Amino acid sequence: MAVKWLSDNVCDTKIDFVIKGEYVYRGVTYCYFNEGVDNDVMKQWKVRPSDVLIATPPKSGTTCMGEILRQTRAYITLKPTAQNCPLCFRMWTSSRCCKEYPGILDERIFRKIIKTHLPYEFTKEKVEEGLKVVAVLREPKDALGSYYHHFCSTGVTATDAAFQANSVLVRQDRLVWGNITKMSRDWWQARQLPNVLVVKYEEMKKDTAEVVRRVGEFLEIPLDEEAVDNIVELCSMDMMRTAMEVVFTEVGQPGAANKMFRKGIIGGWENHMTQDEVNFVDKCVREYYDPVGLDFNE
Repeated sequence: MAVKWLSDNVCDTKIDFVIKGEYVYRGVTYCYFNEGVDNDVMKQWKVRPSDVLIATPPKSGTTCMGEILRQTRAYITLKPTAQNCPLCFRMWTSSRCCKEYPGILDERIFRKIIKTHLPYEFTKEKVEEGLKVVAVLREPKDALGSYYHHFCSTGVTATDAAFQANSVLVRQDRLVWGNITKMSRDWWQARQLPNVLVVKYEEMKKDTAEVVRRVGEFLEIPLDEEAVDNIVELCSMDMMRTAMEVVFTEVGQPGAANKMFRKGIIGGWENHMTQDEVNFVDKCVREYYDPVGLDFNE
């Protein structure tokens, strides 16, 4: 029997967990800042060999992988880009594109890096056309913990309840951008495609240098050990947080970098989740991950 995201005993008391502007499209929950967005925008992209899509569930290492990609690509011209504007302000996000963006990007931008939290089925057509994809997957309990802190800090969700209120959204399948275990499973199953590289968030944390080497090989960009070491340093959490804070301050949002880069640690979920919540996520893991061999404990 398939796992149901709604439990018979979600909680003992009613919790009013509000998502601003909540709506559902193709079975996926979105919110107010997605309104008016064409979530089928990927169908309009003209895939180029130089384009790379970063696909992740929310709070699973999107920005870190984006910076690894950007710094790695800089070695095509042997010019590290440490002093350039951080990636998140230079990278086009398919989940927030207006309808005119595909044409604009096709005309003006070479070597596009595009990030998305859209499920695999939204991008499948372009992936099968040969679009290069780097998919980053994270242990689900840690991803959910980071998700909660991020969306409360950005105002997408509003509640006076504790962290456990977030589990209501999980059980009701109301997480913005969808079911993270299903999304991770689907990208994991695409890992055998030659144009898809799957990286676990935990791998980036434990051995960033090895992940940089894998990305370089995937993009066919030769990197010597000095280059690898430079990229690792530039993509550290502290370096990215500092660089982003400069940018946010310049646009009148001081302190915003701390919302984007919180801790990024492994195992932080242990400070938040009840045993019932742990059991529920583990049940989802058995349903979605075990049959396809996705294991974050390796």
